[in-house]
Amino acid sequence: MKRLIMVLILIPFVIRAQGLFDSAVDAVTQKASASPKYELNGFVRGTVFGGLQSDQDTYETKAGYGELGLKFRARKGEKGSAFAEIRLRRGHEFGQSVQDVDVREAYVNLYLGNWDIRLGEQIVVWGRADGYNPTNNLTPQNMLIRSGDDDDRRLANFLVRGFYTLNPIRFEWIWVPRYASSVLPVGLFQLPAYVQLAEIAPVEATLNNSTLAMKLHGEFSRLDGSVSFVRGFMPLPGIDASATVHGDGSLSVSVTPKPYQMRVFGADFSTTLGSFGIRGEIAYRDPAGESPALHVPNPDIQWIFGGDRTWGDFNLILQYIGKKVQDFEEFHPSGSPTDDIWLKNRMIAMQQHEMSHGLTCRPALGLMHETLTLETLIFATFTTEEIYIRPKMTYQIADELTGILGADIYTGPDDTLFGSIDRALNSIFVELRASF
Repeated sequence: MKRLIMVLILIPFVIRAQGLFDSAVDAVTQKASASPKYELNGFVRGTVFGGLQSDQDTYETKAGYGELGLKFRARKGEKGSAFAEIRLRRGHEFGQSVQDVDVREAYVNLYLGNWDIRLGEQIVVWGRADGYNPTNNLTPQNMLIRSGDDDDRRLANFLVRGFYTLNPIRFEWIWVPRYASSVLPVGLFQLPAYVQLAEIAPVEATLNNSTLAMKLHGEFSRLDGSVSFVRGFMPLPGIDASATVHGDGSLSVSVTPKPYQMRVFGADFSTTLGSFGIRGEIAYRDPAGESPALHVPNPDIQWIFGGDRTWGDFNLILQYIGKKVQDFEEFHPSGSPTDDIWLKNRMIAMQQHEMSHGLTCRPALGLMHETLTLETLIFATFTTEEIYIRPKMTYQIADELTGILGADIYTGPDDTLFGSIDRALNSIFVELRASF
């Protein structure tokens, strides 16, 4: 609470000091081009989510909070720049009070001829497909976040990122020295009473445990594409378990989220064909020296291909998703206490079947001179009969004042991921946002 109060108190002084400093520099040098360039903007929003309780047919407020977001940019001549985003949130979520000061991103760029170097807390998004990216395996995500903005599900990690540009080719490399985990929805699963949840297994910040990624971009007049390679711990961990039989004959099982390493070979592209935009991605994942274990998924190959088209105020994105699991074996219960954990790992890794097929669909319509937008995201896996739908209506009430009405809808059989978390996450939400 003290950190939050200090940040709020200092904001106006920082802004005022910035203005006085800029004025002083201009007055002395009379050279605006020689003074640093600063930019501060952001938003304030209030958001509420409501829906059915997980274990009852009564409605509840699942989340409600007020949030201040600040974005700061600074340009230091032609040699460097900086960016930082801070979120201040207070409210409640998942039955608990929330009061956070979150540095969402904070990094500095250094420009050295054809080289660009970026150091700090960053969010990295690889891939050209919409929503689902098989080649995106570097920074964590929180799929449980309650927000009207889909990008809020992305989380940052500390890393070093570099680019070498020699048009039309660009080489990118990334080094992630320390592991950061995605949020695993284990707490939403219905587990037997004898199962205890433990903290995530730590990963030592050694050089051998760091993640290295490389990507070669090609940006041509009619085609953009890239090939990539990642070796290191995947942001989304698996679930490990150990069973203990006590002296009185009782059983206890300890469940621990545990990271694992993978080698990921990927490629993506985007182009146009007449009025259609065409895009695609493919990635092959292989355990990098990992021994077969409960929490480590099988090697697999994933792909997504699709396109988009605009007709006046209506836009449609449609994509096909596929996956092939190698060394797949049908599950045969052995009577072990870890049978259920084995199934949960397959659900999380989406490896319940040897072959999987699905689609994503995103229709969007602009109305009332583009002040009203109707949009729906649909993610469906035909093989497991899982569906996620997010309809959303955005209305621009006035300049920089926006209202959002939407819903998160998960559905699927009980033995699937969406079927296990649907009652906890299904909700309707309302958001008011003022930007500045």
